Amino acid sequence: MKSQHSRQEQMMIKSAKVSEKALEASYLVAEIVAKTKKPHTIAETVIMPTCTAIVNKMLGPQAAKEIAKVPLSDCTIGRQINMSVDIEDVVLGKIKTSGHFSLQLDESTDVSGHTQLLANVRFVDGDRIRENFLFCKPLPNKTSGEEMYRVTTEYLEKGGFSWKNCISICTDGAATMTGCAKGFISRAKEQNPDIRTTHCFLHREALAAKTLPKELSDVLDRAVDIVNFMKARPLKSRLFSILCEEMGAEHQSLLLHTAVRWLSRGKVLGRLYDLREELRVFLTEEKSAQAELLTDEQWCVKLAYLADIFKHLNELNIKMQGKEENLLSSSDKLHGFRSKLTLWRSFVEQGRLDMFPLCNVHVNSSTLSDLIAQHLKSLDEQFNHYFPSESYAQFDWVRDPWSSSALESAKDWSLPTQEQLMEIREDRTLKMRFGDMELDRFWISVEKQYPVVSSSTVAILLPFSTTYLCKLSFSSLTYIKNKYRERLRTVDKELRVCLSSIPARIGRLCVSHQAHVSH
Repeated sequence: MKSQHSRQEQMMIKSAKVSEKALEASYLVAEIVAKTKKPHTIAETVIMPTCTAIVNKMLGPQAAKEIAKVPLSDCTIGRQINMSVDIEDVVLGKIKTSGHFSLQLDESTDVSGHTQLLANVRFVDGDRIRENFLFCKPLPNKTSGEEMYRVTTEYLEKGGFSWKNCISICTDGAATMTGCAKGFISRAKEQNPDIRTTHCFLHREALAAKTLPKELSDVLDRAVDIVNFMKARPLKSRLFSILCEEMGAEHQSLLLHTAVRWLSRGKVLGRLYDLREELRVFLTEEKSAQAELLTDEQWCVKLAYLADIFKHLNELNIKMQGKEENLLSSSDKLHGFRSKLTLWRSFVEQGRLDMFPLCNVHVNSSTLSDLIAQHLKSLDEQFNHYFPSESYAQFDWVRDPWSSSALESAKDWSLPTQEQLMEIREDRTLKMRFGDMELDRFWISVEKQYPVVSSSTVAILLPFSTTYLCKLSFSSLTYIKNKYRERLRTVDKELRVCLSSIPARIGRLCVSHQAHVSH
């Protein structure tokens, strides 16, 4: 009798362990489904049959039976994605520990016509500055600055924060964000006048690039007309692809021009220039008047220049994209490009177009020297207009406290800051560590010894310089809430699991939930 009881006990323990493993596996699969932005049904219809087939073939039927115990139904995956609540708790806890944070906000309309306000946050996490997805909330009423302020404030207050904790806000510069009376930023500044505001570097770069002399803007307009003529007719696109293949072209199709995409013009013009001969042949056969443009050497030279200059602008845009960009790194890249504009103008005035390779291959490209010089000058003026105060030389001491200009750049800071900076300059041990550490990690590491300088530098490194993370998040939102899943009302949980750099504590979640196998 005793032995039978012992066997039953062992069987119960074994069953419980299997259930716990099945529950943990269910969470892991739910996390994968969320990160791949797939519908929840994929776990039951694709992942489970695939795993069962592989395990059955490699390990045998008994192992396949164990795999089948993992609960992967549509409803189960939906419940497991509630792990986002745990991720949110961790993120908010880290922000509270940090004390201060920076926000990056943007709004957009999803496929079902609902407006979504999306925010990312940057804060100090241990020995580094971390950025993470914060929230995605629908705007049920108007998309006004006041409404966005209300939604954001409610979220911050629910998390135990106030606007006093926010040191910086980065937006796309839209009127709803920057309006002086009812804009989002003006309402936030009523609560904290010290908030630093940043108009996204990428948006400003795109605005500066829009200004063109009439001769070049006419070429751009006609180029877009050609692309639209081809892309709006599927039959012509198919016939053109066949022609490109027969002529041995590197590409078989044109790219569609989309004004709201940062890199659209450069890629569209570059592809159009590459396929100009194939287009000339095709449009001639179609008896289109646009074929005459592609036989005009001067028009092709201007097109080549536009393709070249927008390629350079795209490269600048891409350099300023990405995670962990801050005001210092973005401004350095921007000033580097403006210095190149000055250099290019001096080359153009000498009749040299080495920096514009597509334009330079044309024999008569030098006849456009005056037009190109005029555009480069205009472009530099536009950058000066959109980036009037982006001189961060005053922060040279942050980049390198041992540089000769460090003390001069910090002369407007408080006396305690300058005193601690002088102590740091004489600390040879820190100087040896400086070159081996990332900028944020170095300044956070000296917090205990030099708290005033450390807090000052963190306040400089914490603000966002672009809304890149919001654009990245909107791409994921579009993928998750597509035309097949447009009835999804909220995607906050899905996006948090998908985009968060902080994982859920699955082990802790499993302990707090009763484990059971699939049946």
